[in-house]
Amino acid sequence: MISQLVQELRSLKDVALRRGADAPLFARFETENRLVLPSEHQELLRSSNGIEAYAGYVRLFGLYTTEGIDSVLWNQPDYWKFAWENRCSAYWCLGETAWGDQYAYAVEALKAGTDATVYFIDALSMTAEVVASSFTEFLQNEFLRSARDPYDDMIKRARQKLGQLEVTSHLVYFPPLLLGGTEEVANVQRMNARSAMICNGDFAVQLDKGPATGRVTAVETYEDAMHRMRLRLVWE
Repeated sequence: MISQLVQELRSLKDVALRRGADAPLFARFETENRLVLPSEHQELLRSSNGIEAYAGYVRLFGLYTTEGIDSVLWNQPDYWKFAWENRCSAYWCLGETAWGDQYAYAVEALKAGTDATVYFIDALSMTAEVVASSFTEFLQNEFLRSARDPYDDMIKRARQKLGQLEVTSHLVYFPPLLLGGTEEVANVQRMNARSAMICNGDFAVQLDKGPATGRVTAVETYEDAMHRMRLRLVWE
């Protein structure tokens, strides 16, 4: 089934497939991370160690790769998840949309090797909902579907505006939606993917902790101790 779905992806325009992962990569991943990917996910990665579809607007991460997004680096707590405190620490991200919505497994399921449920995690809240009961179901009904014709109309409009989207970038709205911005294609911009995930986390966490009757009057940028760009909300 996986090989058939890969062939369907190969037949589509604006899909980038990579060299396949070899057995030592999976062994290294399991040893270093104490996690085991579902067998059908491993089969996909043996065919293509990461995939970008719909001109880069939907992505599957690879393992220890420099050609696309490296899932091992992406899931390190200090890469971007720290900005969300504990909201997404229970999930291991395997892919994403251009907005930074994450597709993920539960970490405990990968440790046990018994459950391949795939979750959709919203980019602005990090709330999770089940999107598929297996990787194959996810690949067929979510990823391949989006590669052909995304159900998010704004993705289509953003592509018309911006063209190919490199894997180092996400789409963001400016002004940000969390600060009252509106979902208009004129407000869509590119932003470094890691920085976008951190900024969304800074916004969401501080808004949740902010005064109930307060109003954000400014946003300050600063560099933290690990030289990561951060945002600080200024309240009235």
